[in-house]
Amino acid sequence: MIGNLIARAFQLLCGAVVLGLSISAIKWQYFGAAPASTSYSAFAGAFGVLAALIGIATSFVEAIPEIIMVGVDGLAAVLLLAGGLV
Repeated sequence: MIGNLIARAFQLLCGAVVLGLSISAIKWQYFGAAPASTSYSAFAGAFGVLAALIGIATSFVEAIPEIIMVGVDGLAAVLLLAGGLV
């Protein structure tokens, strides 16, 4: 349980950093709309934060099935990998 919480805390920290940097980059955009890659990075960071919070909740709440967390982790892995490649 401690290892899971440490991993989720690290995921939460990294997601918050990605989200914060992406939002800052969007705010710096003065002319036109923000590039789609920057907006997607903000989405991926927010989803990483959400996935980390759900993961922390599953450590304490037994009512959340493990299959839900497996799906959230798989989706987070794909979305964050795509954000890193973009």
